[in-house]
Amino acid sequence: MDISVIGKHWKSSSFQPDLESLANLQRRMFLARAVRYAVGITTIAALPLYIMEHTSAAQIAADDLRIRSERVALDADWGKLACYFTRPNADTGRLPGVIISHDKWGLTPHFEDVARRLALEGFVALAPDYASRFGGTPTESGPALEVVGMVTKADMDADTQAALLWLKSNGKSSEKVGAVGFGLGATAIDAAVTKEPALNGAVIFYGHPPPLADVGNIKAPLMLNLAGKDQFVGPEVPAFVDAVKKANVKAEIFTYENTERGFDDDSDSAHYSAEAAKLAWSRTIEFLKATLS
Repeated sequence: MDISVIGKHWKSSSFQPDLESLANLQRRMFLARAVRYAVGITTIAALPLYIMEHTSAAQIAADDLRIRSERVALDADWGKLACYFTRPNADTGRLPGVIISHDKWGLTPHFEDVARRLALEGFVALAPDYASRFGGTPTESGPALEVVGMVTKADMDADTQAALLWLKSNGKSSEKVGAVGFGLGATAIDAAVTKEPALNGAVIFYGHPPPLADVGNIKAPLMLNLAGKDQFVGPEVPAFVDAVKKANVKAEIFTYENTERGFDDDSDSAHYSAEAAKLAWSRTIEFLKATLS
């Protein structure tokens, strides 16, 4: 058993779901139809460049010659899952794969940048757009929040599995595949580690832990990067830590004091914490290299 817990955890006597503030289902379905009409649910050839209301310059340019990036469409039971795929440009043979699981804002330029940063670290990175079944992530943050909010847990589980299987079989990545999830996407990855033995490691940024009854099913090493002021996930952490200890799950859990959800996102100036983001990223890369080597 190997577990480290660093920092204090925000505590609250109540829990409210992340997406409670979204519009009602009727409005969501209207929006889904509008998105489908505008872009076509199976239009995959060229995903739009998402210009969100909170953006910043990418750390790694999309045309950086050190990497190769492209849009790919994965076969899914419901249609085509649009993804952003990137890898080192040098011919180095097969490399470990990493799934990037976006938060409730969808597959924004920021998460594509995260994928490119992983490629520069020597990984084959795949970022699925969980809003694909509704036409893809809209270009504005308000509609994006609503469309991604229409995606169910079962949808995300199925799409994560499709991404995992594709990385395992595409001929460019090695047999080792991990995942890095953020917020809503981190919750999906937390669920995946309890049921996907093909997932070899996972890094969770402020995602809800899996059901305690499922913790014993976790075989892959975990790293959790948590925000110190997270009123949603924070109350769930102590019980999860106890369950991890009892199940002898290999886990590292870090809490970054005085930070909020999104502290790693340099496109979100309201929540970004440069120092915490740098430390969390260095720990993430170190973990992935050690786990997937």
